[in-house]
Amino acid sequence: MLLVGTEQGLFDLDTGRALVQGHSVTALAPGSERWHALLDRRVVIRLDDREVMTVGELPADDGQSLAVLDDGTVVVGRTSARLAVVGAQVEEVSAFEQVPDRDHWENPAGPTPDTRSMASSGGDLWVNVHVGGLWHSGDRGRSWNGVIEPDADIHEVRAENGAVAVAAAVGFGWSEDGGKSWSWSTHGLHDSYLRAVCIDDGIAYVSASDGPSTTCGAVYRARLGSAFVRCEEGLPECFTGNVDTGHLDAMDGRVVIGFGQEVHLSDDGGESWKTNAVRDVITTIRLANG
Repeated sequence: MLLVGTEQGLFDLDTGRALVQGHSVTALAPGSERWHALLDRRVVIRLDDREVMTVGELPADDGQSLAVLDDGTVVVGRTSARLAVVGAQVEEVSAFEQVPDRDHWENPAGPTPDTRSMASSGGDLWVNVHVGGLWHSGDRGRSWNGVIEPDADIHEVRAENGAVAVAAAVGFGWSEDGGKSWSWSTHGLHDSYLRAVCIDDGIAYVSASDGPSTTCGAVYRARLGSAFVRCEEGLPECFTGNVDTGHLDAMDGRVVIGFGQEVHLSDDGGESWKTNAVRDVITTIRLANG
């Protein structure tokens, strides 16, 4: 499946099937068996075969990001860098509100820090606070460790099979030992400001530009530890803005970019691309099995 979330709904581009209509898709996240979506910044749904099941609902439309742990626990990131477990009831993750120095977190793009992105892998949960660094919990939110300082200005975190990757204002960061040690690179990029990242079988894909107001964004690929190579064949010479958080994904050699009302798809690991126009503005995009 190629899940495309828009301001008006969610559909599978591979089949053309509409999964949700009349709601804006805030975030998508894989679970152990089913995909989940956050709609209208408030309602969490689960995609069960051809049915859409409601998991739970926040008390306000302040949801920003979504992660599903390996036991099916659904975690929603909220404004002011808060976390909530959403099910039949909503439970605040109070331990996250006690982490050190959070009173110093500041968001240059808004009034409060954002819970901009989250990722889960096995029993690990990674939370990217904009701007408050990267935080890790290995015990389902009962305790937290800061693993990257706020100054890196992280915009997205992704995790896969023990590898963790981040897109940050200072470049691409990755760990291959579960976040214990980190490496950083901008080698091969035309500039260091990154907004989106994903990893697929040891290959990283990132979006890079010269800053938040860029008129020349680009997507690159690299095996972890190698120099980045620009993805070009079939893509615009420059995207007119940043390919943003949640708008880049890869799985089993397929790579997808969502930008404006266009889906750019590669079936050969980013070597060449084809473009599909969609009806509404894309809010998030993910590749999925099934």
